[in-house]
Amino acid sequence: MKETLLLCSIAALVVSAIIKYVYRLTFHPLAKYPGPKLAAATSAYGAFYDLRPHTSYVKIFKMGSKYYKYPPFYANAALTGSFFTDTNRKTALPRRSLYAQEFNRDSVRRAEPRVVQCVTKFMEKLDQYAVTGKPVNMTNGLMCLMIDGVTNFMYQEPYGALDAENFQSELLVPVHDFSKMMQWPTYFPRLFGLVFGATEKLPKRVLEKFLKGFVTQKDCLDMCHSRINFIRSCPPGEERPRSVFDATLNPNLEKGHTIPPMKDLTADAFTFIMAGTDTSANTLVIALFNLLHKRSDTLALLKEELRGAIHERGAIVEWAVLEKLPYLRATIKESLRLGLGVPGRLPRLVPNGGAILQGEKIPAGVSIGVMRIIVLMLMNRLPGSRVLFSGALVGGSSKNGAKFLYLFSRVEKLLGDEVNSLAYCELYLTLAHLLRWYDLELYETTEEDMEWKDSFTQMTKGPLRIILKKV
Repeated sequence: MKETLLLCSIAALVVSAIIKYVYRLTFHPLAKYPGPKLAAATSAYGAFYDLRPHTSYVKIFKMGSKYYKYPPFYANAALTGSFFTDTNRKTALPRRSLYAQEFNRDSVRRAEPRVVQCVTKFMEKLDQYAVTGKPVNMTNGLMCLMIDGVTNFMYQEPYGALDAENFQSELLVPVHDFSKMMQWPTYFPRLFGLVFGATEKLPKRVLEKFLKGFVTQKDCLDMCHSRINFIRSCPPGEERPRSVFDATLNPNLEKGHTIPPMKDLTADAFTFIMAGTDTSANTLVIALFNLLHKRSDTLALLKEELRGAIHERGAIVEWAVLEKLPYLRATIKESLRLGLGVPGRLPRLVPNGGAILQGEKIPAGVSIGVMRIIVLMLMNRLPGSRVLFSGALVGGSSKNGAKFLYLFSRVEKLLGDEVNSLAYCELYLTLAHLLRWYDLELYETTEEDMEWKDSFTQMTKGPLRIILKKV
């Protein structure tokens, strides 16, 4: 009897699966669109390509778009309750707007001394490598700089990643793990929800032995919680400067704003750390590798420009001056394009009533998206689009120069999620003073090392290693 029941259950599952696949391939509203039949039949096809190493945008992703976030893609237990994982625009947008005013240009300019503090400390650490001639893992170094930069900006207290010996901060483990795991919950949301929930109940000694990244991630969340508690209990004034959380902790109740729970604010803080580390560090890694490996001509012009702006080694020039330097500005914009921010698909849901894209009717509820790499590396619109191309962006007197400048004015808008004022400030201050204070040389770093896979952000096969000499 039991065997018969089991066989019937299996048969029912097989028949229902066959019916579902036949429907998807023949009668489903999307069946008419070209593409691999396996992709039309099952999401396993997309999972296979998204979860292994590999490589109409504005209408879908612009602010106020009617295309809502695809919930499974943004499911991450560590960020539960944050504005990033909130797919309901009515509840997420008010909180995002409060944070936005704390990350605008004026706010970042007021906090620039805290960014300079971290950049200066980074250079002091590099001086030690310059004296010994020992190669530096610049990938890890820049990651540590960005971790301390964003935490110092948020709390007026850096995390301390730059204090780690050889830039081996323990926080780099959860940062990398976070990126690696970001896509998996998209296809297995329930399974990963159970896994993350289980880790919270396991003894710390077990986690330290088998899942070290989770322990460090929890320690970071505890640090975020502690700092927000202090901010909440101590109004801005002589004891502490204004924080990015002040507006959220003191909302305008008449406008319907509410104070989020501490758990949600902690998740927001962790989101800022994760978002402000990989993207900016990757951009600088790409800039340095391209300048040192492929574009020595651009590097020479850039260093000459920086010598004119930063008159002596050890001097610090503010962001407002640096962003007016044409070669530096062009190099950073090109590096942002090559860095891609989040290179893969950012899925959105077609709203009620469906949509028409490129003349084709898309039914409501379908998950759609365009990969950023396609938008930013269109070979037919930008020859040599995978190489740093800053020379074409300087000036703009020629037709070609104007064309490329026009392209990048649009790309800057496309990169709006990652390219905020804090990121720009960090990129200008770091790249300018790094190239002015040191002569740099690649050390055992090849193009193969710089090949990357899509782990939500770019993750290169190997680190960028550099030997420094003081100028």
